[in-house]
Formats: sequence, C-alpha cells, structure tokens
Amino acid sequence: MLRNQKGISVYWILSAILFVALIMILALPHFFNLDKEKNVDDCTNNMKSIWVATTDYIRDHGHDFGGDLELLRNTPKVTDSKNTYLTSISYCPEIQHEKTSYIVYGKYVEEKLESGELKQNMGVIVVCPDLEKHAKHFLDKNFYENMSPTVLQNYMTDDLDYIDQQTKSNGSRKMELVKQYIQLWKTDANAFNQRKADKDYLKRKLFPEAFQSTPDFD
Repeated sequence: MLRNQKGISVYWILSAILFVALIMILALPHFFNLDKEKNVDDCTNNMKSIWVATTDYIRDHGHDFGGDLELLRNTPKVTDSKNTYLTSISYCPEIQHEKTSYIVYGKYVEEKLESGELKQNMGVIVVCPDLEKHAKHFLDKNFYENMSPTVLQNYMTDDLDYIDQQTKSNGSRKMELVKQYIQLWKTDANAFNQRKADKDYLKRKLFPEAFQSTPDFD
C-alpha cells in the first residue's frame, strides 16, 4: 500500500512539472511578441530623439548634416551652451550589442519668399540600421505632423510614407528605397524646387513603373 502511494505521489509530481512546463512553452510566444513590440517602441523613441537633435542642429548652423551622431553629442547648443544637441548615443535594441549607429541625413534649404525674406527649411531622415529585418522600425507620418515641420520636412514625410506603404513588411526593399531616396537629396541640387513643382518628382525616380502618366503639378 505504501509503495502504491509513493507511486501515485511521483506521478502527481511529474504531472505538475509537465503542466508547468507546458504553460511556459505556450506563454513563450506571447512574451516574445511583447519584447518585439517593446523593441519597436524603444527604437522609434531613439529615432525621435535623434530627429529632434538633428533638426535643432541644422536650424542653428544652417547647413546639411551628414550623419555623425558624435558631432551632435559633443556640440553645445547655440541657445544653451551647457547642454549638447544629443545627450547620449543610443542603438536599436535588436542589435544593441553591435553598436551600429542609426542612419541619419539632414538637408538644409533656404527658400526665398516673394517678400525677399529667406525662409529656413530643414528636412531630417532617421533610419534604423536593422530596418531590413524589422520593417516596423520606421517613424510614421503622425510623428512628423506633430513636430511643426517645415515645407521640406513635409515633402520628405510624404515621400517616406509612400515608400512605407508600398513596401509594407518588406524591410529589405524599404531600406533599399530609403537609401536611394536619401541619395537623391544628396546629389540633386535642384531637388527642393523640383519637388515643390511636382509632388511625384522623387517618387517617380524610385517607382518609375507606378508613374507612367504626365507629372502631377501642385
């Protein structure tokens, strides 16, 4: 009788262990997804901070920004010399250990108004270095719209949103097109005026098959 009771006790212990193990296995995907969503939030928050710092830097210094985040971290603000434009260098949480910097490009354009006044235009693009594998690591249109953007930034925002909509979850294609888009701004000296006259000017270069009709002028 005692031996039988011991057998039953061992059976219940093993059953309890297996039950707990099963619960943990079933719960793992849930926790994994939570971590992924948190990483999306953390990464986009990093990019927002970099965007603000870069925009402030370009506004104060009046020239393009090439992407050196150490410059932002070491340069005192014009309006607050006790603080720098970027307090620290952050990395995408998915590849935190690799210490790969975010891809950043900033464009500065002075627009001459009819009154003769020169209007500053800043446009900044911040890209996650691991975008190829994580297509959701992308700043959405709503962020820019809440940041009092310039005309140039609005142009970039609309174009980037179009790239995002066309590529959806294809991170490799999204990264490829965003890099091409940045290159267009770097190499086309007349890009601002062309984009102002034709809202599809840059999109047409990236998606020629989608824009076979005549230019759509604003």
